[in-house]
Amino acid sequence: MEIPYEVTARRDTGLYNAKIGVWLFLASEVMLFGGLFSAYVFLRVGTQPGFDNPWPMGINVQKIWPGFINTLVLIASSVFVVFAWVALKERKWQVFQRWMWGVILCAVIFMGFKAYEYSDKLLNHHDVKLVDNSILGGKILDRTHKIRFAAEEVTVDFSGGIPGFIGEIDEDAGDVEFTVVEGADEDDPKTVKLSQFKKWFSTQRREAMAEAVAEKMKRRKGTWEEGKDEPAVTKAKLTAKFNMHVDPHYIVQRNEETLNYRDRTTVKGKLIDDSIKLELHNINLQMIPMQQQDAVLAWKLIHESTGNDDIKKQVLETRDSRIEGIKKYYEDGVVPVKALRGPYVNYHNLHDSHGHDHGHDHSHGDAHAGDHGSEEAGGGHHGETIVTIPRDQARFVTNHGPRAGTYYAIYFTMTGLHGLHVIGGALVLAYFLFFGKRIYLKNPEHLANRVEVGGLFWHFVDLVWIFLFPIMYLM
Repeated sequence: MEIPYEVTARRDTGLYNAKIGVWLFLASEVMLFGGLFSAYVFLRVGTQPGFDNPWPMGINVQKIWPGFINTLVLIASSVFVVFAWVALKERKWQVFQRWMWGVILCAVIFMGFKAYEYSDKLLNHHDVKLVDNSILGGKILDRTHKIRFAAEEVTVDFSGGIPGFIGEIDEDAGDVEFTVVEGADEDDPKTVKLSQFKKWFSTQRREAMAEAVAEKMKRRKGTWEEGKDEPAVTKAKLTAKFNMHVDPHYIVQRNEETLNYRDRTTVKGKLIDDSIKLELHNINLQMIPMQQQDAVLAWKLIHESTGNDDIKKQVLETRDSRIEGIKKYYEDGVVPVKALRGPYVNYHNLHDSHGHDHGHDHSHGDAHAGDHGSEEAGGGHHGETIVTIPRDQARFVTNHGPRAGTYYAIYFTMTGLHGLHVIGGALVLAYFLFFGKRIYLKNPEHLANRVEVGGLFWHFVDLVWIFLFPIMYLM
């Protein structure tokens, strides 16, 4: 049985079924993205500089060129999909294929640039919020966002899941061999290698839980005899020597000799280093009152690392010159408090000040080595400023991922959701390219209609990006 109005238009609406369906679907998409854009506006307008988490200016945290190229790529793909539809209307299959290949290629290029942007934010950009709320931004070096620890003894608790410490052992430690010194029966293995640790732990956990249940039942029935019945073994102590890079989020308590994990694992040994080494790119003083900015903790740490106060002088002079520039726009010369607490006055990109671009071109770095200090003094290679931050002076350490703040949370939500739409639309159009010949030979108009509704969705995806680009990259 033929489905009515699958190809021909209805007389009452002038549309065939698929076109009515895609318009209804796009209406729901408008409500989805409309809600997200509205939420963005309310969050952006409601942000109070100096009180809430600093809201970065797009031009300071985004590389504009990938977003601009992606805008051109999506616009080109929208043109290509129209040409592909026209080719089907003219019954030119090979021409349709060429244009549709262009659409798919544009989708791949778009997602390639998006992957580059995401990886750059997650791997190369970090913020360290100090205890006084000043923020140092840059790139954390040598995995120093993690605690370096030399372990000698581990106590694992079988009442929890697989211990997380095994994933933090340095790769160059090899297949570490643990010696079980407590918590094992005579028939249990006395040594266990790292590659076999998960299997060993799971086996021990099953046995420990069975013993714990048996002990609980005996105590409940009153048949438990103190001194005669042995309590269930719920922990095991193992010895081995290896180095670790430990994520502080998994630690509930630590000192120079002990790390206590959230999963009840205890690691004993010696703390190697607990400081953060940051290649300094920017300084954010939005959450510091103006009268206190001359004495923030950031200046102390930079001075200890570089041996000079050049950066402090540069930042404060730039701040004052920006304030003087703002005063020109007000007849009475009084700058509103909100402007004084905003990112324009309090966010300082050191790369811009020294002629660096966001790609970190160090070809002329030696010329600035004297400004930043020598490598031994904390200047690092090619004139970069390397700041050493004790972990007890850092309140919050993060990359530029969703947890970095409201801006990044909504950025990843909206661009990630848009990226999923790009992938979904590209897959549908690719289906028409690779498997549409059968439909074309049977009824060319049927395939043309399907490409048309796919193109309508693709235009919507393009339109959403036209709104995303300026508010996320330029504003």
